[in-house]
Amino acid sequence: MNRIKLTTDYIYNEKISKELTIAHMADIHFSHKTNSKELTKIIQYLEKLAPNYIMITGDIIDEPAVAKSPKIKEFVAFLNTLAKNCKVLISLGNHDIILAEDIKFFNKLDELPNIYILNNKNYHDEYINVTGLTLPNSYYYNFNSCESVDALINFLDNDVKDIIDKSYQKPNVLLVHSPIKLTNTAVLERLKNYDLILCGHTHAGLVPEFMKWLFPKNSGIISPHKRFFPEIAKGKIIKNTVNHRQTIIINGGIRKLSNRSGISFLNFIYNIDINKIILTKERGKKYE
Repeated sequence: MNRIKLTTDYIYNEKISKELTIAHMADIHFSHKTNSKELTKIIQYLEKLAPNYIMITGDIIDEPAVAKSPKIKEFVAFLNTLAKNCKVLISLGNHDIILAEDIKFFNKLDELPNIYILNNKNYHDEYINVTGLTLPNSYYYNFNSCESVDALINFLDNDVKDIIDKSYQKPNVLLVHSPIKLTNTAVLERLKNYDLILCGHTHAGLVPEFMKWLFPKNSGIISPHKRFFPEIAKGKIIKNTVNHRQTIIINGGIRKLSNRSGISFLNFIYNIDINKIILTKERGKKYE
């Protein structure tokens, strides 16, 4: 069974009223072949981590068809177990919704205690504000066969402007599946209210642990659209403006190779990636 690798980041935020710990995951890609023992291992690991929030940034299922099968009960039980100890906040990815009717399953999940499906909506409590965006198919799939910054800007300006323009005097966190076009200046300007942006999608550029020294910083071997040597595939990206600092964290994924890839048997060479993010008012060597 794959080893869990934890990456810890301390993020300074002057707006917090108490220190918060976030466990961040992405790309579970639950399918008919998912091993329930792996889900149990994740549950046990997160129980020891004891986060205030669990945040999952998309592709929680491998394809919508699995949501209509008896196997899905295992996944619902997994989420319910996570939600016994803290709130679970989920944004959706390109594997989760293909047709409009696919949202029905996630609407049912949203009714469960402590589980919040942030399908283009906000969650906020006394400590934090979290927005989840579901990027449209026109962003992921278009004539150029790659992700479109124009489609993303159109989505931000016309579909979710009222959501992303809200600002709270508390940490503002954005959950969005794909990080690939987020470093575009025009996109970041539209997301200026967010201090922390959490993503998945890139599966750490499919870089095995033993090869990471060959792919420094955020680069990878291959992108989700099968482009070689993507510059944005993993890790942390910090963007500074005159009055604001934004941190983008890309989770490497629970499953690097989905069942639909045809080569999922190679998953044994990859870690299960979980990010531990601590929002704090403290400063020091380990803090930003």
